[in-house]
Amino acid sequence: MFETRSLPHPPAPHPAVDPARPAIVTARSPLRISLAGGGTDIPSYSSRHGGLVIGCAIDRFVAVTVFPREFTGRLRAATDSYDLCASAADHPNGMTRACLLRAGLYRDRQVAVFSDVPSGSGLGGSAAFAVSLLHAAAHPRPATARELAESASRVEIEDLGRAVGKQDHYLAAYGGIRLLRFHRSGHVDPEPLDVAPRVRAELEQRLMLFHTGISRDAGDVLAEQNRRTLQGHGGSLARLHAIRRIADTMANCLRTGDVDGVAALVEEHWKLKSRLGSRVSSPALQALHDRAVEAGAAGGKLLGSGGGGFLLLVCEPARQAEVRRAMDAAGLRGLPFRFTDSGSEAGHVPL
Repeated sequence: MFETRSLPHPPAPHPAVDPARPAIVTARSPLRISLAGGGTDIPSYSSRHGGLVIGCAIDRFVAVTVFPREFTGRLRAATDSYDLCASAADHPNGMTRACLLRAGLYRDRQVAVFSDVPSGSGLGGSAAFAVSLLHAAAHPRPATARELAESASRVEIEDLGRAVGKQDHYLAAYGGIRLLRFHRSGHVDPEPLDVAPRVRAELEQRLMLFHTGISRDAGDVLAEQNRRTLQGHGGSLARLHAIRRIADTMANCLRTGDVDGVAALVEEHWKLKSRLGSRVSSPALQALHDRAVEAGAAGGKLLGSGGGGFLLLVCEPARQAEVRRAMDAAGLRGLPFRFTDSGSEAGHVPL
């Protein structure tokens, strides 16, 4: 005879949001990989020519938790460092300070940040952090993806004066595989890219990520490209125009299922990108790329601004074991991932 046991009761419905009741709020936003068009979203280019970027949100995240009280009334923040400040304006890290101030988290709060990757990795971590913090701070008011993306981009572009574009902020807020159109007016269209499930699965299977072990500030790396673009440097503009065309061709490859074409375009993109500025690549970084290609990768490029961070490779499954061995021998750590359609999400626990 079987023993009869009472089954646990189903969980109670999540309590409705009560604006008058404090709550612990956690928000998470996805990191991203960019396949083509990176650099054409920077305002020095997009405001004159319009930009186009193809990016994919991945199931690696930056999460921010905000606790609405602090015993002494100060601001306690655990990010890459642990800091207890009289107010947000006194926080020693510029990015964290700017995010806290724009979010309105001035004091009497405890903030903790969690991330799947190190800072300066080229996966859009700064943008995902800004989107998550702004999302958590907006509680209990709902925040739209566009509102989060625009507010987060202002932190970097306006508050910090960084020469960056908006692709990371939009992918962190919206998620998915997207064709991001950057109009000269500054408006952004985050169009979902129509990729068949079979093509999506094959692309996901072929993409590999390896961390170079080098962290860098994207704004610093992009400053030279930005300056050259503003000065009308012929070589830089020609390369950016070519990168813009690659994004168009890449979109057609994804729509038609030409994954081999994607690999060739990623490789072509790197050849152009690596010449956009003196800090985008280096002999050591180029040697890592070349080592991966010699081991069997069909194409590869550094993500984000370059200068370090993650190396994205496109490789047929039959050659991936050999590529992993080559990267492991070079001291690079792999990061498994999948695409995600989830953008920034937030939840709360009432106190």
